[in-house]
Amino acid sequence: MIIGITDPMRDPATYEMYAALARQWISGAEVQILSCVSGTFSEIDRCDALLLTGGGDVHPKFYSRDEDAHLAREVKIGRDMFEFDIIREAMERGMPVMGICRGAQVFNVAMGGSLIPDLEAAGFSSHRRGDAPERLHGVNIIEGSVLNGIVGVTKGTVNSSHHQAVEAVGRGLRVAARSDDGIIEALEWENPAGKPFLLLVQWHPERMSDTAGPFSRNLIERLASEVRAVRTL
Repeated sequence: MIIGITDPMRDPATYEMYAALARQWISGAEVQILSCVSGTFSEIDRCDALLLTGGGDVHPKFYSRDEDAHLAREVKIGRDMFEFDIIREAMERGMPVMGICRGAQVFNVAMGGSLIPDLEAAGFSSHRRGDAPERLHGVNIIEGSVLNGIVGVTKGTVNSSHHQAVEAVGRGLRVAARSDDGIIEALEWENPAGKPFLLLVQWHPERMSDTAGPFSRNLIERLASEVRAVRTL
């Protein structure tokens, strides 16, 4: 099984955390970096699933908020456009997809949704990690959602390291979880019937201290089980 993982465009250790999550909980998993820098778009041909990683902000112009460009950080338009194309390709192939932090945000924008460019500037409390090894907050899972079935609970605790979040939900998506202060923490298909598996989360399962917990291990294992299901069709 080969998991295509988008390039976070930071230091190699950042990418390796995502790769390690896949290798830790998916027996025999291989990983393939998908990067606009090294031009590996065509390697999607080898992949069984797509994992959209965290990293710098999506440029606000892609959700019609050019005036908020000054609030964005680590913007790389080349990465944005590369990932819009890779998302489109994955959907056309019926490929299972999981998005983490920026990965959730870029998928939402690809589906016509928008983002809150900066939570604190919009009046919300900070969701940044800051100097702490791991910032934590409560999360409330929508009962009956696909995510609810994966984690098996309706409340939990996740880590937090972001200053942007989903605002308007993109076409065909629905909210699956919110933080205690109301920020959207997860998205999934509104009507998943006949669509490839999709789970988008705002937290970082690859960085959680409890990677064996339901908000980390269960997510990546479900992605793998969806790949196996597609293979048997």
